[in-house]
Amino acid sequence: MSSSDRCRRGAAPLLLLLLAACSPPIKQFELRDQPLSCDEANRLTYRTLEAMRFKVSEFQPGAADQRGVIKATRTVSGKSGETQSVTVTIECTAAGATIDASEDGHCFDQVDFKRAFHHAFTNVVSMSSAQEELDRENLAGTAPASQQRRDLKVVVAPRHGQAGKLDFPFDLDAAGVLPVQVDISNLTSRTYTLDVSAIRLVRADGERVAALTPAAAAAHIAAAVQGSPPQPVTTLSRDAIADVLSVHQFAATEIPPGSEREGFLYFPLADYRSARVVLTDQDSGEDEGLRVEF
Repeated sequence: MSSSDRCRRGAAPLLLLLLAACSPPIKQFELRDQPLSCDEANRLTYRTLEAMRFKVSEFQPGAADQRGVIKATRTVSGKSGETQSVTVTIECTAAGATIDASEDGHCFDQVDFKRAFHHAFTNVVSMSSAQEELDRENLAGTAPASQQRRDLKVVVAPRHGQAGKLDFPFDLDAAGVLPVQVDISNLTSRTYTLDVSAIRLVRADGERVAALTPAAAAAHIAAAVQGSPPQPVTTLSRDAIADVLSVHQFAATEIPPGSEREGFLYFPLADYRSARVVLTDQDSGEDEGLRVEF
C-alpha cells in the first residue's frame, strides 16, 4: 500500500472536506496512462529517482499482474541529517502505465514533491527518447553531421543495489553478485574483436577481478538468503538461474562496423573503481586497451 493509500484510509472524512481544494494542483501532476510498456515505466521511474539524487532501498518491479513499488530516501539539502522518504507505485494496464509518487508521512502537502517528480520524470522520458533516436541514427549513419559519431564507444556500468532487478527476476545484490552491463558500439569502418574472459574490474585496493561464469554466479544466488526469518532470494533452481544469467550474458567476440553489442557480466560484489577492456583491430592486429572509470 502506498503512502497515498494509507493517507486516504486514515483520514477519509477530512480528505472529503479538502478534496475540492486539493485535487486541482495534485491532479495537474498526475502521471496516468503513460504510453509506456511496463519495462519502460520501471526503468524510467528508477532513473528519475536517481536523477533526483534518491537512493533506492526497496524495489518491486511492476508487471501486468503486479503493482510495482519503489521506496527511496535522500538527504535534504541544507538540513543536516534530515532525510526525505518517498514511495512510488507503478501500475501497468492495457491503457499504459500509471506512476504515483508520494512523500512518506505527508497526507495533504504532497504538491511540492509531486510537481518535482512530474517535472523530473517528463525530462527523463524526453531525454531518453532523444538519446535512443540519436543512437539509432548514428548506427544507421543518418544522424545530422554535427552529431554523427565515428568512434568506438565502450560502456561498462555496474548495476548496484536494487537496480539489478530491472533486468533479473531475483536479487543479485543480496546474493553477493554484481551485474555489470557492457555495451559496445562500433561506428568506425573497422572490425574489432575481443576476448570477453579477459575483461577485468579493478577493486579499490588495485586487485584485478575476473567475471564469474553464469554457473558460478548461479551457485551464489541459489545459496543466498535474505530477510527475517531468512528466505531464499529465489525459488528457481540453480540450473534455471544459470539459464537466466546466460541469456543476459555479454558474449560477443566480434563487433563489426555499424553494430552494437550489449549484455551483462557477473562479478563478486565489491568496491570497484574501474574496468579494463582490450579490443583488437581485426585487420592490423593492434590491441586497444581501454580503462573505464566508474
